[in-house]
Amino acid sequence: MALHSFAVVVVVVALVSCLLAPPAVEASSINISTYWGTDARDGGLKNACDTSLYSIVNIGFVDRFGYDWPPKLNIHTCNASEDGCRNVSAEIEYCQKNGVKVLISIGGPGGDYNLPSSGYAKMFAEYLWNAYLGGNKSSVDRPFGDAILNGVDFFIQAGSGLHWDVLAKALTILSNGTQMELSATPKCKYPDKYLDAAIQTGLFDYAQVRFYDEDDCQYNGSFDGMITAWDEWEVEAKVDKIFVGVTANEYDPGYVDPYLLVYGPFLQHIMTSPKFGGVMVWYVYTDLQSRYSAKIKDVNSAIQTAPSGVEVE
Repeated sequence: MALHSFAVVVVVVALVSCLLAPPAVEASSINISTYWGTDARDGGLKNACDTSLYSIVNIGFVDRFGYDWPPKLNIHTCNASEDGCRNVSAEIEYCQKNGVKVLISIGGPGGDYNLPSSGYAKMFAEYLWNAYLGGNKSSVDRPFGDAILNGVDFFIQAGSGLHWDVLAKALTILSNGTQMELSATPKCKYPDKYLDAAIQTGLFDYAQVRFYDEDDCQYNGSFDGMITAWDEWEVEAKVDKIFVGVTANEYDPGYVDPYLLVYGPFLQHIMTSPKFGGVMVWYVYTDLQSRYSAKIKDVNSAIQTAPSGVEVE
């Protein structure tokens, strides 16, 4: 059956389910996170926060490190190397004042990065702390000016699996008890080949597990692989919360129609888990174009997609 024909069937089934099924999740039990900066068409960060769709926005990516110094920020809405990103500072603070957490994401698809040694990992932690978080070392440039981001997201799919745990530990030591969140964004096959050792430190607040673009555990007309992978993550991963990572682009491998996500067996299986933290939608431009997050909200007014005051612990 063609993809578009299948989508029509899914929508019809989902709309019928709206009338017959109880609310898919309890109000305030779900948060939505996303990525901003990966596409020049994303628009302003403030605009993304003004949609009232997101609880967490990850700015991506710091994607050049391990070979040259200093590490390079590569976002498509400004030029950090020419101080062109300082205007984002006010937008970050605007989002934070409106209840949206903003993290800096390291790694990402298509980057050139690695942690060649534990010493480099510790040096990189100090750089991140001073460039984006609570540090203020005068010799370190702050691409976003005075804005202090809420934490660091590890979106790692290149290099090796070495020293990411060292980086997480070093960032935690630097934070010295101040509020700083660590997020991991691994692929869904467990254990993740890059981030397993880091996740097993128990220092990460949540994992945004990508249930797409991974044959063994993405949606392929059946949710069986996704359910099996979730069960492994739930039991084995030392994180407080797990976000379900989905793509908003229907042409990406593993795409799940938003109505089917809400009312299908996968979300019904996981929504009562104490580790269920919400949904990560990749990424702002495709999400707003397809209205993926908005459709999740539209089909059931009980679903909380805007900041709810519920902490992601």
